[in-house]
Amino acid sequence: MKQYILLITAACLMTVACSNDPEPLETVVSGSFTVADSLDEDGDYSGVGFTIVSRDSANALTDTLFNEVTDKTGRFEGVVQFPESKYYTLFISRNDIDLGNIGVILADQDSLFISGELPNLNETLTLSSKEHDAMKTLARVDKGFNRVSAFARSGALADSQILDEVKKWSDLYWEVYNNHEGTIASYLAAEKSADLLNQWNKDEMLNRIDEALPAEYMVSVALNLAKPYIAETKGFDAASRYLDSLARISNTEIASEVVKRDKIMMYFDSSRVKEAKELLENYEGEYSSSSSKKWARRIRYDLNYLAPGVTAPDFSFITMDGETITNESLRGDVFILEISPLANAEYQNEYDRTMVIHEIYKNYGLKIFTIPLDQSELTVEGFFEARRKVWSVAKLGSFDVQNIIQKFNVVQIPTRLLIDKNGALIRKYEHGEFEEVIQGLNQAFKDNNSPS
Repeated sequence: MKQYILLITAACLMTVACSNDPEPLETVVSGSFTVADSLDEDGDYSGVGFTIVSRDSANALTDTLFNEVTDKTGRFEGVVQFPESKYYTLFISRNDIDLGNIGVILADQDSLFISGELPNLNETLTLSSKEHDAMKTLARVDKGFNRVSAFARSGALADSQILDEVKKWSDLYWEVYNNHEGTIASYLAAEKSADLLNQWNKDEMLNRIDEALPAEYMVSVALNLAKPYIAETKGFDAASRYLDSLARISNTEIASEVVKRDKIMMYFDSSRVKEAKELLENYEGEYSSSSSKKWARRIRYDLNYLAPGVTAPDFSFITMDGETITNESLRGDVFILEISPLANAEYQNEYDRTMVIHEIYKNYGLKIFTIPLDQSELTVEGFFEARRKVWSVAKLGSFDVQNIIQKFNVVQIPTRLLIDKNGALIRKYEHGEFEEVIQGLNQAFKDNNSPS
């Protein structure tokens, strides 16, 4: 079956739950299928089934949204209702025999037409809709950009040419946005255009993000690209006002809630704990869904027990080298405590960057300790068969996994905690916030002429 490149990342459509179920969206799905004479000579094209299903965040099937079967002429048509515009899984079958599946985009008031011929679905399957046509255009631009990027990485382009290419491709992505505005592909293209502009013309980046707002997806782009630039150039208060304006213009409750969460975290990460707690109280009064309450409980725990300046929770473990490590034994040392399964792909991808940080800051006294959340010692041993072990790693069985997860409120992995020589938290980091880690280390070693 044709391999359609799914260009949407996990962050493409924000999944904050709302307290009220939204009205279902709706579109028409139709198609025409034939069967090759080699498979069926009587011209009866009936029995080809099309089933569209919804999946949850764990990729488990949760609901059947659409189920139609072709008539003798090979045609089918029906209306599908769905909760949000995004990719869904389409299963194709004949006479209850599964023939394969593919991702299809469902968007409100769009119309999706599916055609093909059995048994040659790999060569003949075609999806046509406003959304799919826009995604095909974006895929062509992506292909060209990736080719040029490969040339640049190989040294085939002069430095002067690279800037011209960045400008050109930023404009080409913006053209996709303008020509297909309102589609998922258009917002992905707008994001790519803004991301390229972020490298050489940040003011134009802001202009393009503003033009594409208040679309829900572009709110997340504004948080990732525009807010950091405003904070860097105009200061914390300007960034806070920018978040307030984003919340006001957001055209969905989901987007508005995400912005308010981001503001709470910005205050928290900037050690403005009192203000963060006040914002959290306002958030709790405004949002009452189960997911909102769960998020608020998690952040409140961090604000109370894992905020910058708070004494880190007690812990103890024995390293793979037999050394007993406790928070008390590390008084006088600045250290990073990593908590993650070593089998985690993100942790593995970040390992080299952590090695670089260790190599630079070990001369200033930095220590790193890793608490692996893997279930098997073979996994830990296998990890270090392909990598150097240059800092201490806790031995499985020498610590209580659930106790560690609970004390340090580990929800996302990898989680890292930077702790100063007095045992106080400098900051908790989730995922690969390496620039922030470096800022924290420079703060910890500011009296030792640390690198900046």
